[in-house]
Amino acid sequence: MVESKKVLVAFDPDNPDKQSSDFLVPVQLEDNEMALLGSRSGKLWKYGLVVLTSRAVNKNDLFAKLVDSGQKVPDVEACLAQLESFVVQLKTVKIGNIVSIAIDNDAWRLTVVANTPGGFAKAQN
Repeated sequence: MVESKKVLVAFDPDNPDKQSSDFLVPVQLEDNEMALLGSRSGKLWKYGLVVLTSRAVNKNDLFAKLVDSGQKVPDVEACLAQLESFVVQLKTVKIGNIVSIAIDNDAWRLTVVANTPGGFAKAQN
């Protein structure tokens, strides 16, 4: 089973220095769009900050966070496959990167928006 010590936490571009402990999990919305759901807040976030955790996480850990957040999961197998893909993609980004979800031809992927929180404002201008 694929594991990663990297996870995403909520990133607020209006307050880039604010630290967050709201772990993000990818969810498929009713319109087939993808979003990042805060497992504590239940809010949808556009951006996530890649951070290092003390223990490795896998698709089952993320699925548990998703269920604990109250999110409905109509297709468990499809959700687990998405979470597995998410963990694999987390391994390709660097700690400190700001990422968002991009959709290409019905497939989604994590896209690096900025290399650092400080670089986010520069990238947006």
